[in-house]
Amino acid sequence: MLTEGQLVNWERPGADSARIDGVSWRTAGECHVVTISFATDDGAPATTPPTLTARILRSAGVLRIDSEATSSVVVDQLVEDGLIDRLFVPLDARGNRFIDIVLNGPTEGRARLMTSPARLEIELQPGGPPDVGSPLVTENVVLVEPGLGATVEPVIDVTGYSTGTAETLNLSVLRGGVLIEETSVELVSQPGIWTGFASTIQLGDRVYDSLRVSSADGSVLAGIPFSP
Repeated sequence: MLTEGQLVNWERPGADSARIDGVSWRTAGECHVVTISFATDDGAPATTPPTLTARILRSAGVLRIDSEATSSVVVDQLVEDGLIDRLFVPLDARGNRFIDIVLNGPTEGRARLMTSPARLEIELQPGGPPDVGSPLVTENVVLVEPGLGATVEPVIDVTGYSTGTAETLNLSVLRGGVLIEETSVELVSQPGIWTGFASTIQLGDRVYDSLRVSSADGSVLAGIPFSP
């Protein structure tokens, strides 16, 4: 069992898996077993999982599965059961789908791949150091980094995903409500689909206390306070 880092790294170019066909889970005592199934383009059960990785991002409080599947029947799901709070299946910059499973606390895990039909099975149980992060989840934006409990650093890596009609997100760094730095990220607007974004903001020795995410019309979608 690993408490952080890569659980599996699978390379299979040309696999028949093109779609995430379902995410299910079952419990056995304190253990959670998450099963991700894959299908072909036409919806038939695939025989071999696509190229994928699975990692525990401890600082974010997320189990992330990157894949080369290009579609998904699952968009998001509220779980609120044991170790798992919820899950999201966003679209990345390459047009592939990844899965973020938001964890409820310190977790360790291991993974295995199965064929005919194609599945990824991840076993989770409580364990590891207590210092685990947590993403900020709002109706239209999820901030994975920086998440809740963020601290001031010279560089802010902003990653997450958004859903809705917004094509631009403005990222504003503030101190006492005064703008310190601002940038934006462009999205491919796809209502009903979570679209991933990433940006790096260089602050150096400038002092700041919050990050605000807003749409092009100025509507505030999310905000993160920073601890010194």
